[in-house]
Amino acid sequence: MLIKQTDYHRIYRVINSLVVNEGGNQAFACMYFSTFGAFILEHHYKVKASPKGGLAAYNLDGAMLLFADHRDDGYVSGAGENFHCWVEAEGWAIDFMAPAFSETAGALGVPSKMFQRPISAMAPSINDLNASGAFFYQSEPEATSRRFAEWDKFAMIGDLASIAANWFRRSPKQMLPSISVADQNGNLKLVKLAGNPLIGSW
Repeated sequence: MLIKQTDYHRIYRVINSLVVNEGGNQAFACMYFSTFGAFILEHHYKVKASPKGGLAAYNLDGAMLLFADHRDDGYVSGAGENFHCWVEAEGWAIDFMAPAFSETAGALGVPSKMFQRPISAMAPSINDLNASGAFFYQSEPEATSRRFAEWDKFAMIGDLASIAANWFRRSPKQMLPSISVADQNGNLKLVKLAGNPLIGSW
């Protein structure tokens, strides 16, 4: 593993807490989880980490979770609205949003687990997700660049990424259970560390 499960959980909870504070839906906040997660990895672990976006497919205890749009030709694509984002770092694929899959796919009964797998373990195609934990990514660089170009126009995104990196501490260091975050009007709001408990990994 690139990072310990304890630290993975901490990164997820930090980002989750900030997303909830901003009124976002953590079940559909993959851009926050990937960009902030990559920023934290580079800041605290000194590794090169890149957010990626496109098609993502998972076999989660037999439940098939697919982030993609169906095209007219019968194929699926991650360049449309139903895309997903993850992090790639030093040969590892990390999805910091995975513990929120229990909300994203509530009907599937997916538990909250860590997703951190070697990229080399990725299934050869979307049709080969035969075992639990199997995954397939198809990056869509042009579509991802367009999304992030629009997203980056919001100044608060960079501020939140810095807040996330400053809040996070690698175990066994203690983390603050809450922090104060200023809104657009300069008013301080208490943000408590919150998120789903993990029950293992995929």
